[in-house]
Amino acid sequence: MAVTVLGIRHHGVGSARNVLAMLQKLKPDLVMVEGPPELEPQMALVGEKDLKPPVSLLCYNEQNLEQAAFYPFADFSPEWVAAAWANANKIPLRCIDLPLAISWEKFGKNEPAPEEQSVENEAQTRLPNRDPLSYLAEIAGFPDAGTWWELQFEQRHFDHGPEEHFEAVMLAMKSLREANLPSDLDAENQYREAWMAQLIRKAQLEMYGNIVVVCGAWHAPALLDLEQREKEHLKVLGKLPKSKIKVGVSWAPWTYDRLSYVSGYGAGLASPGWYAHLWKHPQDMGVRWLTKVAHLLRKKKMDISTAHVIESVRLGESVAALRGLSRPGLLEMNEATQTVMCMGDGVLLELVRKELVVGIVMGKVPNDLPKLPLQTDFEAIARSLRIPFTAEAKDLELDLRQALDLKRSVFFNRLTILGILWAKPMYSRSRGTFKENWMLKWEPEMMISLIEKGVLGNRVEAAAAAFLLDQAEKTQSVGELSEMINRAIPAELFSTISLLLHKIRDSAAISTDILEMMQAIAPLAEVGRYGNVRATDMRAVQELVTGLIVKVSIGLPNACYGLDDASSDKLFTQIRRVHEAVQLLDQEALQTDWFAALQVIVDKQGVHPLLQGCCTRLLLDTKVLAAEDAGNRFALALSTANEPEQAAFWLEGFLNGNGLILIYDAVLWNLLYQWVGALPEAAFTPLLPLLRRTFSKFEPGERKQLGEKARKGWSVEATPMKGTDEANFDEALGALPLDLVARLLG
Repeated sequence: MAVTVLGIRHHGVGSARNVLAMLQKLKPDLVMVEGPPELEPQMALVGEKDLKPPVSLLCYNEQNLEQAAFYPFADFSPEWVAAAWANANKIPLRCIDLPLAISWEKFGKNEPAPEEQSVENEAQTRLPNRDPLSYLAEIAGFPDAGTWWELQFEQRHFDHGPEEHFEAVMLAMKSLREANLPSDLDAENQYREAWMAQLIRKAQLEMYGNIVVVCGAWHAPALLDLEQREKEHLKVLGKLPKSKIKVGVSWAPWTYDRLSYVSGYGAGLASPGWYAHLWKHPQDMGVRWLTKVAHLLRKKKMDISTAHVIESVRLGESVAALRGLSRPGLLEMNEATQTVMCMGDGVLLELVRKELVVGIVMGKVPNDLPKLPLQTDFEAIARSLRIPFTAEAKDLELDLRQALDLKRSVFFNRLTILGILWAKPMYSRSRGTFKENWMLKWEPEMMISLIEKGVLGNRVEAAAAAFLLDQAEKTQSVGELSEMINRAIPAELFSTISLLLHKIRDSAAISTDILEMMQAIAPLAEVGRYGNVRATDMRAVQELVTGLIVKVSIGLPNACYGLDDASSDKLFTQIRRVHEAVQLLDQEALQTDWFAALQVIVDKQGVHPLLQGCCTRLLLDTKVLAAEDAGNRFALALSTANEPEQAAFWLEGFLNGNGLILIYDAVLWNLLYQWVGALPEAAFTPLLPLLRRTFSKFEPGERKQLGEKARKGWSVEATPMKGTDEANFDEALGALPLDLVARLLG
């Protein structure tokens, strides 16, 4: 009984073409492909018109969705080609790899290797574990195993047809295996190969007389000499556990971009678009490929002529000849494209790589096929909430006082947590916390993201909660945890909120990082806005944020001491955010503690002037600091006794991104006007970037009004301060920096 073993590379175009040729020549009565037997029922659909690759089989443990595996296929995958041929010719098709149920039971628990694997030989002692093919690639002078295989087997033409191709593959793999080269997968491969061999023997006993086996090239030699190795295989199989795991399997649409990832076969593909081109156009592939490149660049408004294509083809063929290649490959095509069509521009070549080499292609799966529980729940919710699937952007305004809109908002927020941005939050022009604006735009790739999240739970709510808790387990940052709560509340993941609060409380109790605690306060204070609309109990959140503010108020003054410019800038942002949170909570005790901390910072020696200016302004705005006192501090900060750079930092902190105070307070304006006028050019020029940054944060209208005030000069509306009256002011000297001030204000 004939058994023909065809060793292939997963997703290899040359392998697929030779497999098809061998099947048409041998006309077997049974086709066996590498793959878990759980795939067999779904593989019977390969070749149907509504199942268009790239697609993937998603396998998952129904009792533990964290155990899952993808088995993607393109139309040039050898296993897909073999299955399609078998189904079209009504030939039985079997998957013969180790069952996933047993594999997860055995290798999901880090089981030790079988006894045979524990015996180290001399080669294993001397050589490190690496891809065995890399040894042949190194001997032949290739940089890596992938390039060597591509040129030796996928692109190479054998004079005696596909038989010679597979004989060469078998010879190379036999040589490597006889050298006993170690591999990270040796332990698992022993079980897999013993299982495959046993299923082939079983098929022979069923009187199949012409069997073709399609498997990874490395396994091919192990599936020969079946009779002689039967006892050895039975001994290995006796160590496998009996598994009760139930494996679910479903088809999912895939993309060429996803196909480039390492798959369930352990074989990622860096250039699926190029491979698809080779599969469809084995002849004149260079001319056709560069013509496609030209069409793409023309769509991008580039002037690409037929002459460009001709010169690119000639250059690619010349480079291939110099390298001793029978025809140009992707590397030569890319070099020719960048040199001739892209004029040496690597950015344009990256566009070609994205849209053609990888390719923007998505497969299709029939609607009536079995789906993951998470998919079913997602689609059921979308239907019940009457949310349309549309490829065009659509704005949706939600009124959270309406039951339907509130449910939609919850659904969108849960999807956002899962990273499925079907609905993106937009800025709402309406005032009040009961209005939300979202932009809907469905993209097919989002279903892939949903399928990937299927391991987190069977329902959208459970998956979102599991995702947040998983992220929480990976961090001790109070700020990151508070941001998670801010995401969990609009998603109404209330059980998750309770656990996150406990973790924040525990982390905050041992944390001495004032900046980290400040980062947590603003998000926690902000969640209070959902209290009425979403019927959420915010008492626990308010207690936590109150404790954090008290702790920050005590430790902040010391945390401000001796900081450099970069650290002060970070703290400057957080002080403003915490101040807004304190104002939002509107609790007198908290405000008293916070204002006292700001007052200490204003008067403390060794504090960066940016922070002192900021705290002075905050105390002035809340009327804790009198206007006269603030004016005196402003004058003192801008006095000539201070370094100009220090004064500029204080000014930036005081203005705080708001220029109105300079527009309406003539005294402060005159102080600033006098300070700028008194600066020597040698000091002003280095300060210009800092001052420009300060004024760039103002609204355009504010900058315009300040420009008008600068044109008028000294403000006569103000009561002249001691030592700064008009009689003592040098108009000619003050006019010198006006041109620079105009440039500063834009």
